[in-house]
Amino acid sequence: MAKMTHMKKQENQKSHFNHISHKEALVLTKIQQIKHQKSMDYWKQLVIAQQQSGFSVTEYCRQQDIKYNAFYYWLRKIREEALESLPQLPEKSTTNPQVAVLSATTVTAAVQTQSSSLKLFCGPVSLEVNEQTSNEMLMQTLRCIKEVFGIC
Repeated sequence: MAKMTHMKKQENQKSHFNHISHKEALVLTKIQQIKHQKSMDYWKQLVIAQQQSGFSVTEYCRQQDIKYNAFYYWLRKIREEALESLPQLPEKSTTNPQVAVLSATTVTAAVQTQSSSLKLFCGPVSLEVNEQTSNEMLMQTLRCIKEVFGIC
């Protein structure tokens, strides 16, 4: 029996995947999604552990025998996923910028309004909320923090 070359094996694998049904493709996609989510969960826990350890990423990775590049790869993926889950803010028009002239009384009022804000500290995350913060934005931000850091 002749040995199959590497190229021949690849051709056989490609032709096999060309013949899978739509249902089988969906199952593969679902499996890939599950694997991805498991990896995300694992790396989220590592990121939280690193942040709570007080060590730099370099030192933490060395102590835990984690590849530095892998840590930052997954940190980027976690951040990207978190950003995708946030609501899209309306784009500001740059063609007609508006300039506001503030009097001394307006500035004082603005400072007083700012002082009535609420600051939340939850693990490595701090969040400042004021009256202008919408409930929807606050809820989505808290969900994102919970998903990324597993807290709040």
